[in-house]
Amino acid sequence: MKTIRVLLAISFLIIGLIEFCSAANNDNHQVTVTVNAINELALTGGNITLTINSAAAGSDPNDATNATCTLAWTTNETSKKITVVSSLASQNFALKVLATGISGGTAAPEVTVDNSADDLVTAVATTTGGCTLSYTAQATAAQGTGSDVHTTVTYTITAS
Repeated sequence: MKTIRVLLAISFLIIGLIEFCSAANNDNHQVTVTVNAINELALTGGNITLTINSAAAGSDPNDATNATCTLAWTTNETSKKITVVSSLASQNFALKVLATGISGGTAAPEVTVDNSADDLVTAVATTTGGCTLSYTAQATAAQGTGSDVHTTVTYTITAS
């Protein structure tokens, strides 16, 4: 009887070791990938200076234009738009911007840049995109001379 108990104990020990060894051959776990909202903008081209310095006799001054700045964006959300606003509270001369060569959205008509946010690009959704920013400065002869310094012109990707 004692021999049977010893043999049973040894058998249980061997079975336990076999299961322990088998369990170490593989294992598994759950992996969760989470993608958060991504809404990024980047300007390239540096600071812009527009100088109005000519006119045809009998006409207002010629507009000054510059299209050397680009705007790029990435969003993984739907129903987005890009707005533009200036930090200059009161301006003497008109500053306008137009998004040209656009991909990843729909360009609004030329926008007057002032201290209220205006739509520049609409219909932006789950895309990478970009455009060239074409700035135009306008003045009339009656406005005289001077400078408007738009310390910050801010582009924002926001909900439509």
